[in-house]
Amino acid sequence: MEYPDRMGYKVVSKNDPIFNEVCELLELDPEQVDYMLYEDFEEVDYTLYEDFDDFEGGGEAWQPENRIIEVYYVDGTRDEIEIELDSELDETLKRLLG
Repeated sequence: MEYPDRMGYKVVSKNDPIFNEVCELLELDPEQVDYMLYEDFEEVDYTLYEDFDDFEGGGEAWQPENRIIEVYYVDGTRDEIEIELDSELDETLKRLLG
C-alpha cells in the first residue's frame, strides 16, 4: 500500500504477508499494531537540501543517519522507532520491504 501524500514512505499493514515478520523484528505485538510507515530514503530527492546547505555554508550535503518507522496501534496511539541506517536491523528491513 502506498500513500501518495507521504513521499518517501512505504506502508506495512496487516494485509501484507511480511507484517508479522516486521513486527517480530521490531519487537512489537502484531495484535496491537494496525500499520507502520517505513521511511524509504531511496524515494527522497536530496537535491532539495542543497540550497539550504549552501545557505548554511556547510561543506557536504546533508544525509540522514537514522530511519524512522512510525507505528500506528489499533487503539489509536502512535509511536516512532528510530533505527540507525545501515545497521543489521536496517539492512534486514530493507531486504524484507524490498
